[in-house]
Amino acid sequence: MKILAIETSCDDTAAAVLENNMVLSNVISSQIDLHSQWGGVVPDIAKRAHQERIMPVIAEALRKGLNLKSKGKKIEEIIGEGMKNIDVIAVTLGPGLAIALSVGVNKSKELAIKYKKKLVAVNHIEGHLLSNWVKNSKEKPFRKIEFPALTLTASGGHTKIILMQDIGKYEVVGETLDDAAGEALDKASKLLGLGYPGGPVIERLAKAGDVNFMELPRPMEHAKNLDYSFSGLKTSFYYRIKDWPKSEVNKNLENLAASFQNAVFESLLIKFRKAVEIYRPKTLLASGGVMANLELRKRLRKLAKDNKLKIFMPFRKDLNTDNAMMIGVAGYYKALRGEFVKNIEELDRDPRAMI
Repeated sequence: MKILAIETSCDDTAAAVLENNMVLSNVISSQIDLHSQWGGVVPDIAKRAHQERIMPVIAEALRKGLNLKSKGKKIEEIIGEGMKNIDVIAVTLGPGLAIALSVGVNKSKELAIKYKKKLVAVNHIEGHLLSNWVKNSKEKPFRKIEFPALTLTASGGHTKIILMQDIGKYEVVGETLDDAAGEALDKASKLLGLGYPGGPVIERLAKAGDVNFMELPRPMEHAKNLDYSFSGLKTSFYYRIKDWPKSEVNKNLENLAASFQNAVFESLLIKFRKAVEIYRPKTLLASGGVMANLELRKRLRKLAKDNKLKIFMPFRKDLNTDNAMMIGVAGYYKALRGEFVKNIEELDRDPRAMI
């Protein structure tokens, strides 16, 4: 089964071609340069960029994935030739930024109708969950993932603990009640004058900082449930440094980054550890943009080792952040279950989709 996958849930225009769960091509057009000056994603700018880039991105994914000759051909011709070899189109339906999602959904509907292809609508969170099932074109890596599996998925848009009984069978057992973990890191970065996106620069600075430099709360640490809250952590950080002169902030950037990052990561692990104790899974999984952080990956591996469990995380860095590969794999399993869109023309984005 050859799949064209399309992802436009936020600020990356992405397309991929897969054969079953094997990636043949992956193309991502990032909008970071457009949004960085604003300190975050600007919806109207994101929509326009998606509209400008989606056709070239799809054409490039088809060209690379299907080894098409493109010299002298227009984008529409490349797409037309490529679609002859595609069996299913998979597209992100939500959750995400509404006007960004609409670009990918509308384009996938247009292609499905024009070329008479089956269409599957994918939940963005399920895509992150199944990023651990993605394989390269040589069917590597081979992973034996046993169920039940407990997944921590964290990004700029979501933070959830999900119990997986099987592919397609999920139960959210904990989630953030306000800000996501990645969103908190972005806001801390903005408070420190470090720009957007915040996660990578916070990670770089934190390597040389003292995690004990500033005492910060671990919100909901003692709550009996498995939910998170990062808004209070961000607010506490703001009030701690709001009266500092800029020179003092700049002098302590590494320590401040380390302290805040540590508070976020400890908060994540406190609840994930509790979830392991409650649900006794056979496997641990982690996914989402925040998982690109090497320090967090190290701590998660230790948690797994302490509990004598295997943990799997995406084998490629670009599988952590938003991408079409994971949407393609989720689409593949939905296609195997026969979960195709029945009325393509009526399909609409779902920015608050629940898994």
